[in-house]
Amino acid sequence: MKFAEDIFPIGTFKGQQTAGAYIDGTLASNLDILAKKITNDMHFCGLVTGHDGVRNGKTTVASQIGTYLTWKINQLHGTNLTFTDKNIVMQGKNLDKTSFENPQHSVIVLDEGDDLVTHGSKQLAVSLKRYFRKCGQLNQILILILPSFFELPKFFALNRTHFLIDTKFHGEFERGTYSFYSSRNKKLLYLKGKRDWNYEAYKHDFGGAFTGHYYFFPDLEGCVRRYKDKKRYDLEHDDDENQTPQQIKKELTSQLFSKVYNNLDGVSVDKLSKAFGVCRKTGFTYLKEQKQKENTTLSGVVGNGKEELNILSKKDNAEVEDGIE
Repeated sequence: MKFAEDIFPIGTFKGQQTAGAYIDGTLASNLDILAKKITNDMHFCGLVTGHDGVRNGKTTVASQIGTYLTWKINQLHGTNLTFTDKNIVMQGKNLDKTSFENPQHSVIVLDEGDDLVTHGSKQLAVSLKRYFRKCGQLNQILILILPSFFELPKFFALNRTHFLIDTKFHGEFERGTYSFYSSRNKKLLYLKGKRDWNYEAYKHDFGGAFTGHYYFFPDLEGCVRRYKDKKRYDLEHDDDENQTPQQIKKELTSQLFSKVYNNLDGVSVDKLSKAFGVCRKTGFTYLKEQKQKENTTLSGVVGNGKEELNILSKKDNAEVEDGIE
């Protein structure tokens, strides 16, 4: 079915034949329940997983759900909510802040919840418990994106989530299909399939299809660009927050060594290394590391050098550009 014809006129999406954005009708009817009841002092949470895989459309589906729910809430309750890149948060630690920055009844997406499936899952579990306790009053809808349903801590899988949408490849790694599990079926899938990570352990309610386009409004093009900027920045700096104190010290020393060498006339690597208490070889290593980082940054500058490229080009990453991440 099509929705929001006035927001997404013909020409908005590649190959679009009629106005509006597409969503599976059965999925829409289930989401309508959440949109209807959200103003009854409710707080909902849904899951979008990737069948234990990556790059099979999780973020695309989440953006489509977020846009549809927001549009439907506006239709039912006369609100004027939007669903933009500001509704998406990349790390669990920022979830509280993002939620409070958005209005009541907004849809918030945590993308990706990879922290849930790493050694930091316990820490994020605490953060999510705190989020539910603090943000329930906002009566929002939270969508969690993560690769695997079975890596999700039991408390959230069974008690804090209301539905599961599991995206998956079909045919020869073709994207565009998913299975929907209601609250009851999701729970039974987890209990029966957890041991063997078996998605066939319990039936899904229905299957559906989705397009390869991100949905945001207003300013779809700008939102997609900014979202991918944030996504790439988060990936590039993912390791920064996991550094040990020793690694942090080494990086700061390397930066300082390079800055002093490049800005202090007449200083040699030998003298500077001695002043820093490191050997000559380490001094040259510092300079080499910082030069490589500088070149990496400069490679993203085009034209007159004032515009930085923070997103991947369509030529080399067509699937990201088309919104099927």
